[in-house]
Amino acid sequence: MNFTTTFSIPAAPVSMNHRSRVLTMGSCFAASMGSRLNKLPMEVMTQPLGTLFHPFAISKALSGEVSEDLYVHEGYFLHPDYHSIFTATSSSELLSDIRSVATEVSTFAASSDFLILTWGTSFSYFDKHLNKTVANCHKMPADRFEKRLSTVDEIVSNFSSLLYNLPSTTQVVLTVSPVRHTKDGMTENQVSKSTLRVAADIVSKQFENVHYFPAYEIMLDELRDYRFCEADMIHPNEQAQDYIWERFMAAYFDQELQTIVKKWNSIYRTLAHKPHPAKLIDHRRVLEVLLAELNTEKYQEIDTCKIAEYVAHEIKNTYI
Repeated sequence: MNFTTTFSIPAAPVSMNHRSRVLTMGSCFAASMGSRLNKLPMEVMTQPLGTLFHPFAISKALSGEVSEDLYVHEGYFLHPDYHSIFTATSSSELLSDIRSVATEVSTFAASSDFLILTWGTSFSYFDKHLNKTVANCHKMPADRFEKRLSTVDEIVSNFSSLLYNLPSTTQVVLTVSPVRHTKDGMTENQVSKSTLRVAADIVSKQFENVHYFPAYEIMLDELRDYRFCEADMIHPNEQAQDYIWERFMAAYFDQELQTIVKKWNSIYRTLAHKPHPAKLIDHRRVLEVLLAELNTEKYQEIDTCKIAEYVAHEIKNTYI
């Protein structure tokens, strides 16, 4: 008996390998994917400008342009185009911090092999005082904003402009976040997600370097059960995230990287093991053997720095 509806995901036309440079941006789902990628031997930049939900906000963040429009809330300065991870007690400090990161992002994006972008909502908020759409209202008075639903054409036009400024060799992986924005309303959320899905379909057919990964469909069809949700009944739980990650790896990783993933997962399981005090010496020896193996010619063409650092740290903290 089958208790779920499964579907095939074609292999990506261009695969990721252990030398790939990858930038992930967008909703919290992009952060989930990025954190997993960051454990692998590739150069990864994950959510450098914080969580961003609307396609316009993501495009603006990738442009590297930083406006001087700011909000002040309870003595702190915040930027309407960015997440509240950027907060300062002076406008100059805030702008300096954001511009520094924005420059790093635009530089990294220009040389990235892959961009993984997760769109979360088609709803945006137009600030009537600033006369522009913002990414974050930062608890400003509600009456200064007008909630708007972006159209498919607006999203496609905005995203196409972004693509023309990126190298044609950069592979863009688009996903629609499976996280439901229930605060918008259930029917409104469905319209919002549908708009994103249609826009993603159009740009993935217009541009050879844009590909759609069906995280949204996996959650709604293959994992159509609340047991795959967190307690809030909105966010995918760890099991669901792991499953979507496995589908992503099968579609986008080359064979060598998939082999590395299996080895790295084995090492991470060893690192997570908490031995009995009487077995500490044996556990430390296992870790020392692992560290020595990572420094052999077998892995000379693979960047083992990140995982070797984890192993060395665990050896240091395994007191005998």
